[in-house]
Amino acid sequence: MSVSPEQDRVVVFLSAPATYPHEAREVEHVQTHISHVFLAGAFVYKMKKAVTFPFLDFGTLAAREHFCREELRLNRRLAEAVYLDVLPVTADGEHLHLDGTGTPIEWVVRMRRLPAERSLGALLDTDAFDGEGVMRLARHLAAFHATAAIVPGGDPEALLAAWDENVRGVRPMVGRLLAEADLAVLEDFGRTYVVHHDAVLRARVALGHVRDGHGDLRVDHVYVLDRDLPPLAGAPRVPAGFQVVDCIEFSPAFRAVDVAADLSFLAMELESLGHVDLARGLVHAYAEASRDTLVPALVPFHACHRAVVRGKVEGLAAADAAIDDAAREQASDRARRSFALAGRFAWRSGDPVVIACTGLSGTGKSAVAGMLGETTGFAILSSDVLRREISPEGQARYSAAARVAVYRRMVSDVERRLVARESVIVDATFLARTERDALAHAVHGYGWRHVFIECEADEPVVRRRLDARDASSVSDARFDVYVAQRRERTPFGTGEPVLRVDTGRDLAAVRAALLPRLWSWRQGRLAPTASAGSSS
Repeated sequence: MSVSPEQDRVVVFLSAPATYPHEAREVEHVQTHISHVFLAGAFVYKMKKAVTFPFLDFGTLAAREHFCREELRLNRRLAEAVYLDVLPVTADGEHLHLDGTGTPIEWVVRMRRLPAERSLGALLDTDAFDGEGVMRLARHLAAFHATAAIVPGGDPEALLAAWDENVRGVRPMVGRLLAEADLAVLEDFGRTYVVHHDAVLRARVALGHVRDGHGDLRVDHVYVLDRDLPPLAGAPRVPAGFQVVDCIEFSPAFRAVDVAADLSFLAMELESLGHVDLARGLVHAYAEASRDTLVPALVPFHACHRAVVRGKVEGLAAADAAIDDAAREQASDRARRSFALAGRFAWRSGDPVVIACTGLSGTGKSAVAGMLGETTGFAILSSDVLRREISPEGQARYSAAARVAVYRRMVSDVERRLVARESVIVDATFLARTERDALAHAVHGYGWRHVFIECEADEPVVRRRLDARDASSVSDARFDVYVAQRRERTPFGTGEPVLRVDTGRDLAAVRAALLPRLWSWRQGRLAPTASAGSSS
């Protein structure tokens, strides 16, 4: 990293309200790792730090001027009235001037200041952005991509190289920020996806879907103005609607991506903030607006990649001794959440599947289902929950008639998920072969796959768990129910797809043993059967 000796002097100068020719009662100075930003009244002034990194070089005054002008040019594509001009900071002896006639010692981009409460991030915080807004944003981005320049890039070789580089950077974080099993999934997912989609990815390049995009579509870079900002001296009116700022100016390669990859950053951020429905709505509305039907199938891969990058960056911050303990812990938490989100995108990529967590009461099937739901992001359908919804109180919930009603409803709910092309986890005992066959028939009717996870634990473990249950448990089953289930169950037969797992251990050990086999099945490399599905 290199630092200009003049920059501290300029920072002091730009932090003073008297520096500006317009009203600025106070100046707020904000820093990023590559910029100084000065919020001065109705305007924003952005100065690039004199730094060099592997991905950018702002080390010389000429380079900083060049990238200021690139920032202006590129961002005017999506925020023309916001990006005003590039001004010099000049020196006249000991005195500095903004846009003066002396010798330039720095350059700044001058922008209109947008209301913070109208950023997409702020609107999401107050639930003030809905599905209709998502559709309008999708159309806005599709129109931008349609006119953006077609550029080289996005070939499978480049994607593989970037993926491998990121995975290597994450490996030192295993055990601290993510589990080995999760890294193995991410490593395999990226390489497998690119290899299997080689022809599609090359066709995307040939058909002009790799564009000079934004490169950093984040919720805090999207503003939704509900009214015009009036013109000011030296600044035009900013129209109501979407204003998208802060694109990547320092690296054409970072912007030269498939339009699905550009969109995926925003989809990933929406999902990371808990707005899963808005994220999916954005992707599907974009596909419709752009008439690019492959986008929904491509976004999970690119969103996974983006989440891995974010996790890695936060993980590096978490290990930085230069920041305090609280900041490092916050970075660690953000890294864990980013890696978990990346994993969910990986599991969700591909055709819908059904994972049925089975086993007698007390064997931990609900805990395993919950763990898999958290890992994969798949919805969970629980027989215990359905039983309470449709059956009377007490032991009648476990009558033959109630059982038939629960499993009929469960299969119907699975079918609704499959119609929507959503994977699902089912949490139920599936004691009878007829119950398992009904699920298999429903899944196969849509052309998809299913697998049973049979949870097994020794009787003393089961008794201890069931005796510890209290009234707050969603399940009414106690040890007498377990004994009856053990007597009534029909063992899995030859040809039934089943993976057995020993759930007598702690959940972390169960997870470490199960995930690699389940991922192998998800990828079509393992065909489990009752005769081959050994416990682990």
